[in-house]
Amino acid sequence: GYCWSRTSERQVMRIRYKYLEAVLRQEVSFFDSQEASVSEIIDSISKDASLMQEVLSEK
Repeated sequence: GYCWSRTSERQVMRIRYKYLEAVLRQEVSFFDSQEASVSEIIDSISKDASLMQEVLSEK
């Protein structure tokens, strides 16, 4: 219902914010590696957050 959807949206927003904070705390050399390219980071945030919202809103 509406309540679970709203709750999942808020949780996902908080998780995205925490993820971004963690990424921004990394050393500059972290971003030089192939695994940490900008596109990989953006893709990871997007896919993981969407999956979490799906799971949380199914209740």
